[in-house]
Amino acid sequence: MKKIAKYILVAIAPALLLSSCIKETTPMNGAATESQVMNSPLALQALVAAIPTAMNLPATYNSSMHCDFGYPAIRMITDAMLEEKIVVGDNTGYDWFGAWAQGRSQGNDYAYAQYFWYFYYKWIKNTNDMIRMINDMEVANGGLTQEQKEYLGIAYTYRALYYLDLVRFYEFKPNNYTSRPEVEGLSCVLALETESMEDARNNGRAKVEDVYAQIFADLAKAEELLANYKRTSIAMPDLSVVYGLYAKAYLEYGEKDNSAFAKAAEYARKAITKGGYSPLTQTQWEDPTNGFNNHASNNSWMWALTTSSENIGNLHNFFAHSAQEAEYGYTPLSMPAVLSSFFDRVSDADFRKHSWIDPKREYAYKSCYPNAEEYIASLRDYVSIKFRPGGGDYSDYAVGNCGEVNMMRMEEMLFIEAEAEGRANLENGKALLKAIMDKRILDGSYVCAATDFETFQEELIFQKRVEFWGEGVAMFDCKRANIGMTRGYEGTNAPATYCLNTEGRSPFWNIVITRQETNNNLAIPETQNNPDPTGTVPLWIAPAE
Repeated sequence: MKKIAKYILVAIAPALLLSSCIKETTPMNGAATESQVMNSPLALQALVAAIPTAMNLPATYNSSMHCDFGYPAIRMITDAMLEEKIVVGDNTGYDWFGAWAQGRSQGNDYAYAQYFWYFYYKWIKNTNDMIRMINDMEVANGGLTQEQKEYLGIAYTYRALYYLDLVRFYEFKPNNYTSRPEVEGLSCVLALETESMEDARNNGRAKVEDVYAQIFADLAKAEELLANYKRTSIAMPDLSVVYGLYAKAYLEYGEKDNSAFAKAAEYARKAITKGGYSPLTQTQWEDPTNGFNNHASNNSWMWALTTSSENIGNLHNFFAHSAQEAEYGYTPLSMPAVLSSFFDRVSDADFRKHSWIDPKREYAYKSCYPNAEEYIASLRDYVSIKFRPGGGDYSDYAVGNCGEVNMMRMEEMLFIEAEAEGRANLENGKALLKAIMDKRILDGSYVCAATDFETFQEELIFQKRVEFWGEGVAMFDCKRANIGMTRGYEGTNAPATYCLNTEGRSPFWNIVITRQETNNNLAIPETQNNPDPTGTVPLWIAPAE
């Protein structure tokens, strides 16, 4: 492999983006060459720590966009594109994710489309730089230390995550609103650690199968390198996380290779067993202090991003947009809520229903406010209280916005296992789904009445959507299973501009490649881009009274 001379700025704090640290110019003040970094264990440690840190930084794309806070924001975007996530505040302009919810400005000239490409390839560059540098270390030193191997495994794991998201974002799946047969089977661009600038300008969309091959190759390396790794931070993936990514990837890839479903079930179970995880309890789910903001409060979370007080802001932050009780963010204004028809379908015996304010107000909801009953009474119907400010601090953003953001929890593995097993044996799948639901409907009354796989899959994915509402998981499932959305109906609580109804999957789930990339990458002409979905789904209009 041709060695490219690079220079790496030694970060004063790991918060610095790796992509901004790699230079091809002579290092100036405070910089070090790659060889110097290679010989500094602390510098290498800082660069590894910078990989997840870069995913959770505020205002790195456009500081005027208050939805700019990296990976947590992207997960909120995917939920905004689902039927069940709406807002009920008086001014929808306070919903910074409204463009994605309403399907507006999704073409390649808009920042909303550029968002995905910008962040993911920046993060991929971070992992590529790390992989290339450690591989160079191995050549230079005739091998790697155990610590270096583990750092390499972490980089491969993160890269697998990025490409798994990208292949699902950019694969064009047929729908009833847009069409471009020539891009079916194509996905994102594969950019690896060996790529030169010239390669980057002539790197077309990879076949979906090729992207998955790279994902599985990265995971295989990570599995070997992290075999004995004991992590000290929830942001650092261990072997259970590697297994979890295998499970997610095989479930998706099963649509192209039916044998992959058995592997999805296998790896989902291995992830649970390896980590010794257990589902969230009702007490943990409803915890007004640590609910969905702290991995240490439960045995469910497998992987999460931490937030440093050094990089905190009051607006560019997950909790500022999701924790209703936070006084310092947008949530008291936008009021994220659940669609009423979706809420009505959830069993009254299901404690997950307490994530949203029931119009009947028959439940004693908990709150981090000292006057909980009075506060809950002040909230609007269907508003979410699932996500709590960090430490339950609703008044100080420097504390409340420092909560952790979940990236993977074991319940996802349970759903993957149940769906994958249901492919081969419907009754086995139904039994596994009931086992999940018996942890949510505690009186054991849940019954899955499905008599065919299609009905079973829809029910399972619905329960998965309830489980992961607001966590950025379910959009990929809906895209994969061709599940439509219905926000417009008599009595809907969705704002008028959010009332999109689709037959089957939404065209907005096929993300458009940014104009900047099609201008600079000669191998992606406009004819090889996904079609602009903007305006392709008409708004539902309430009948005149």
